[in-house]
Amino acid sequence: MSHRHLRALRSLTAAAALVLAALVVPQAASGGTTVTPTTATVVVRTDPALASSLGDVPDGALPQVLAAVGTPVQVEVSLTGANGAAASYSYDTAVTLAADGPGALSTTTGIIPAYASSARISTSYSKASAAVTITATVRPARGHASTPPLAGSAAPFAVDLKLTLLGGQDPSLLNGTAGADAAGCAVVNAAHPMCGILSLPRGASGGTALSLGLCPTGAACTPGALVTQFLGDLTDATGADLYTRTAPASMAIICDKTLCGGSGVSSYRALWSTTATGALVAAPPCPARGVIGADQDFCTDLVASSRLNAGDLRLVVLFLTDVRGTI
Repeated sequence: MSHRHLRALRSLTAAAALVLAALVVPQAASGGTTVTPTTATVVVRTDPALASSLGDVPDGALPQVLAAVGTPVQVEVSLTGANGAAASYSYDTAVTLAADGPGALSTTTGIIPAYASSARISTSYSKASAAVTITATVRPARGHASTPPLAGSAAPFAVDLKLTLLGGQDPSLLNGTAGADAAGCAVVNAAHPMCGILSLPRGASGGTALSLGLCPTGAACTPGALVTQFLGDLTDATGADLYTRTAPASMAIICDKTLCGGSGVSSYRALWSTTATGALVAAPPCPARGVIGADQDFCTDLVASSRLNAGDLRLVVLFLTDVRGTI
């Protein structure tokens, strides 16, 4: 397994100010014959530069799309014919992108060249959302009005509030100050009601991603809750686990008293998932401070949890692998 170190706190917004323009990838054979397109298929993927920087993260841990406000994603629009084979027009064709939800796309147009069956368009979204759907419409050029437009929609994906890339040995991970808001969770209030702080005393291998986003649609989160997500390789060069049940990794979820006030610490449980797309489920109590039970993969450490001076809740969760957590 290769290991690459990223510069500390290299935010994706800065790292991926690459290009928000159409990147055209011809797929069909050039020449005189074409298969008439009948369907437009749309797929959204993580920006290639981001995906390559997380090459050490296990494939199954990464979501199809990892993105935050203002950071690029790649939209691929493909044409197929009635038989399912790649298809194309004999002339350049315009592609228009649109998205639902509260925000807007930074780039909304592209071109599929003559005799090409697809195009890739790099764009970003302007607001955080638990589920954004991008639709592409392929419209024939002037002089081909008799050819109907084709439209297709991609699977919905989340757009997080913050997304930060950290090297696996970044000091903030090692000393327990890596906040999902990219600022150490220094400000948690009614306007910014929840934030997770990660502690990895032995670090991680290669590059990692730490993000703060909205609660997934349908999840039983506290109203207004935010979700902290960490993606990284928590094994060493030999493939051995860096963290164990008696020496685990941890996350402290700081919850503002406007959301988590009025009840004792022991009445709260974190909602947790060990995958980027799995359901959030209640993290059971740990059997002892700093210990994950033999039958547990994660747990809420109620002994280590507390109320802060301002009345905010600090709920500690212990874990072994990639995580998403909220309350």
